[in-house]
Amino acid sequence: MAVAFRRFAVVGCGLIGGSIELAIRERLHGTDVIMLDRGDDLAAVSNADLIILAAPISANIRILPFLRPHLASHAVVTDTGSTKATIVGAAAGMRFVGGHPIAGAATSGRAASRADLFSGRPWLLTPRVETLTADVERVRDFAEALGASVRLVDAEEHDRLFAWLSHLPQLVISTLMHLAGSGVGADRLTLAGPGLRDSTRLAFSPPEIWRDILQTNHVNIASSLDALIAVLGRLRDDTSGEVLTEIFESAGGWKRVLDDAGGGGLPSGETK
Repeated sequence: MAVAFRRFAVVGCGLIGGSIELAIRERLHGTDVIMLDRGDDLAAVSNADLIILAAPISANIRILPFLRPHLASHAVVTDTGSTKATIVGAAAGMRFVGGHPIAGAATSGRAASRADLFSGRPWLLTPRVETLTADVERVRDFAEALGASVRLVDAEEHDRLFAWLSHLPQLVISTLMHLAGSGVGADRLTLAGPGLRDSTRLAFSPPEIWRDILQTNHVNIASSLDALIAVLGRLRDDTSGEVLTEIFESAGGWKRVLDDAGGGGLPSGETK
């Protein structure tokens, strides 16, 4: 696939940033890519056509005002963060196309990077109304060239959706593992069967990433937690089993819908 961008700068050298670099080198021959990490001089992006912010969300937002003076007039900026409304607002006045590749791995960091990380995965773009159509199409072409399937979504709607699809599941899983371990202790925790082990895989997720997500999507996450608390309250007070039956039957139906969607859906884990 032909891509208009020829010179790339990736800011952030974790799993996502490292995988973008590897994918560019493998798939976009004849292009140049540089990697910048914490403390590097942002002036290095001055020749880049596309700048990809792949650091944690708060770092990406802090970088924006320092990035502006070094951008070429034709340069486009995108990001890879798991929340969108805050950074899209902070980037007002820039040629910015918010992005969120829905990809991850069991381990984080650049050492876990893979050139095929985005193959067959959704990559959401959240342009503003005033974003140039040409810029959106160029970023779309770039993401598709890395093997992703691109979808456009409003930034506010993105954050509402991912409060349910990603952020609430992570908080529930981490809280469950915290309570189970605290409740029984290390020795008896080893008695756990596959249900607890399989359902708590995401308990290793790094808290520094999730602090950013919680802070930048707090209203939506709070709403989803309120809904969970209300259902748990009904379940706690259920003496007839009617509420339990309602929840389990509904859960089974929605799980079939999710499984029927195949492997191209939206995972709840976020690693960078």
